[in-house]
Amino acid sequence: MHAVKTLTATKAKASFSAVLTRVRCKGGRIVIKKGSRPTAVVRGYEDFQRLAAIEDRFDSAVLTKSLKGDRFLTLDALTKRLRLCAIP
Repeated sequence: MHAVKTLTATKAKASFSAVLTRVRCKGGRIVIKKGSRPTAVVRGYEDFQRLAAIEDRFDSAVLTKSLKGDRFLTLDALTKRLRLCAIP
């Protein structure tokens, strides 16, 4: 597991090429903060693909279980139930 590096948005913007090189070559993730608040994460593409595959398998399992129990949820209902931010 790699240490998570944190940068301000200003510093990340000024060194964006270095940020991309770091996550591509060294792996890991870089948290971007705006003010004192974590706002975004930059991660390597391979890391993203692995995470997406895990999310897809989880989503598929949840959907299968939901359909078997005849308890289908809309995306809005699931977002609300999991207390996720709605995307406008």
